[in-house]
Amino acid sequence: MKEHIKKILPSLEEIRHQIHTYPELRYEENATAAFIKHELEKMDLTVLEGIGKTGVVAVLDSGKEGKTVALRADMDALPIQEETHIPYQSKHPGKMHACGHDGHVASLLGVAKILSKMKNSFCGKIKFIFQPAEEGGAGALAMIKDGVLENPVVDVIFGYHNYPKIPTGKILARSGCTMYGNTEFSIQIHGKGGHAAMPDLAINPIIVSSYVMQTISQVMTQYAKDAEPTVITITQINSGVATNVIPDLATLSGTIRAASSEKSKQAQKEIRKALDNIEKEFQVTIDLSCEEIYPPTINSKFETDFVLSQAKILFGESKVAIKTASGRASEDFSYFLQQVPGCYFFIGNGENSASCHNSSYNFNDEVLPVAVELMSHLAITYLNKV
Repeated sequence: MKEHIKKILPSLEEIRHQIHTYPELRYEENATAAFIKHELEKMDLTVLEGIGKTGVVAVLDSGKEGKTVALRADMDALPIQEETHIPYQSKHPGKMHACGHDGHVASLLGVAKILSKMKNSFCGKIKFIFQPAEEGGAGALAMIKDGVLENPVVDVIFGYHNYPKIPTGKILARSGCTMYGNTEFSIQIHGKGGHAAMPDLAINPIIVSSYVMQTISQVMTQYAKDAEPTVITITQINSGVATNVIPDLATLSGTIRAASSEKSKQAQKEIRKALDNIEKEFQVTIDLSCEEIYPPTINSKFETDFVLSQAKILFGESKVAIKTASGRASEDFSYFLQQVPGCYFFIGNGENSASCHNSSYNFNDEVLPVAVELMSHLAITYLNKV
């Protein structure tokens, strides 16, 4: 397998650079999807388009009975102006692959190339899922609704993300929660407007909002000592239209990041309880609305242990570690893991790598051979031995 990967690596780097040069935002990945379809058809794979609007799926059938392993890569870019100054920098102003999805796509195409030549060496089926709209568009959920986990029914799923700031090629995985869920909230404070010169005749919602912020900070302090503390962050505050007018309304918005849906709901209850007290004290009405954007990403134990053990066989003990804590960002791979067992793992992008969602970020091509070998090995070994 290593020799096969070495031969195709230059072409995978070209693919990655091509996708990087022409990034597309969520649910706009039409050219990217067409490019992926073209590459898959070169491998004589049957390809389905339009799954989850712009998603692409291909199935490799060994012709022998067995389970179905799914492997997933996300395709979308971010609305960021690239500042890497690399030769293949984005040619689409205000758009760039700032999270490495170009590398994820190239990796999975590499796996498809390798395994399509090795289908006599395993039983069952492998489903390659190229997913749109991970960046806030819930593309995984859209694909599930379009039947991506059916026909053939998926038994297990694996996916990975590059990981900046750790050594290139190091493998990290963690059973249970590996990435927090994200719930967005909006708080509307309905006060009593009036003239700025007569604040005694009004109830200023802006003043009340300051108490709301302090109270939410106190709620968050309750969780600070938890091993995986819930994080409540206010990111927006809007109120007022003129300097001489006390407004009727102030709106605060933010996110709740939590390691479980239960913890998120508990935080919502604590916020609502605190807001009830503020309502009574200031004679205002406060509305709270919450929307779960992505649930927590929960890896199944068996599949996570499987990933760690197989990675150690391939790369040695020193290149593999249990991820010590859940990531506080969220990931819609979580929707797949709600339906089938699996593992979402991480591969180091280099200690000097810029962080994801940064205008100077670039996927490290040295990750490609590691990702292709590990995912190929996981698929074959799982089908043949589990």
